[in-house]
Amino acid sequence: MKKKCFFSGLIVMLILFLFIGCQQSENDPPSKKTVEIPKASLQLQWFTQSQFAGYYVALEKGWYSEEGIDLTIYPGGPDIVPVDLVTGGSRDFGTTLLADLTVSIQKGKPAISIAQIQQNNGLRLLAKKSSGIKTPKDLIGKKVGVWLGGWEIQFIAMLAQKKITEDSVDVISQGFSMTPFLEGRLDVASAMIYNEYYMVLAEGIQKEDLNIIDYADYELGFSGDVLFTSQKIKKENPQLCLKMLRASLRGWQYALENPEEAAKIVIKHDKAGVATFDHQKKMMLEIAKLVKGSENTKMGYSNPEVLARMIDLLVQYKVLDSPIELEKVYTTEFINQIKN
Repeated sequence: MKKKCFFSGLIVMLILFLFIGCQQSENDPPSKKTVEIPKASLQLQWFTQSQFAGYYVALEKGWYSEEGIDLTIYPGGPDIVPVDLVTGGSRDFGTTLLADLTVSIQKGKPAISIAQIQQNNGLRLLAKKSSGIKTPKDLIGKKVGVWLGGWEIQFIAMLAQKKITEDSVDVISQGFSMTPFLEGRLDVASAMIYNEYYMVLAEGIQKEDLNIIDYADYELGFSGDVLFTSQKIKKENPQLCLKMLRASLRGWQYALENPEEAAKIVIKHDKAGVATFDHQKKMMLEIAKLVKGSENTKMGYSNPEVLARMIDLLVQYKVLDSPIELEKVYTTEFINQIKN
């Protein structure tokens, strides 16, 4: 009888402990619970490099996490078109050149810029001085390397401006390597002043042995990289856009103020293992010039006059079928909520 009472009491005590334990678990403070933050993705248009330093800095410093975003950054390449991936729903945000985004939008891609990261553009055409190629007219009959699928709008506009038919130039889809240009398989190569230009110099070619065709000399020096998203995300998740932009601009500001550290962070995130400090630091210093623009330019802001001028030129040279409203290309909805 005593044993029966003992076991009965023991069972009651166990039930009581379990009940108390459950109550404590339910009343635990939120800080002790595991909270999943929403995932988001950013598709770059090129490989991991200082061109995108601001995003990698913000990721490394945990600023996306502070905003409640679990961000994954996807490197790009010559065969990757961020606009297609973002508007197709595979990515949430992307980077691309302003002119290329504008043309894509008119062609029906539901994308929109939320920040103009690069106020100026670093795209150039390189030719060896020995080739005699100095001007756009000299491109006729030559092999010209162009990054296709998101980089070619300025090149097409320049041909149209000089009344050069596209079939009179042998356009070659250019990849990552500058070897075809160095070995003479390309007469002309596309190059960013902050990247491929230095790659060519690093191979022993002197500055004085190169001719540079600068699009800006032909009034085609459009603004550079934008941070964009889809119209769907802009409409359905404006808070995500605001938080993404706020963390990104914070990262860019830090990168401009700390170029050496930014270069090291980029190298840390280079999974391919090809980035070098010297090259990434030089790139970061050049990128800083493009991001800063003029003294009166606020980081991330789009200049409506500059954009309107670009659209007029693209219509004039028949790259755009017709004018496109500025509000279809970019929005200030989010950047106006951020204190600079």
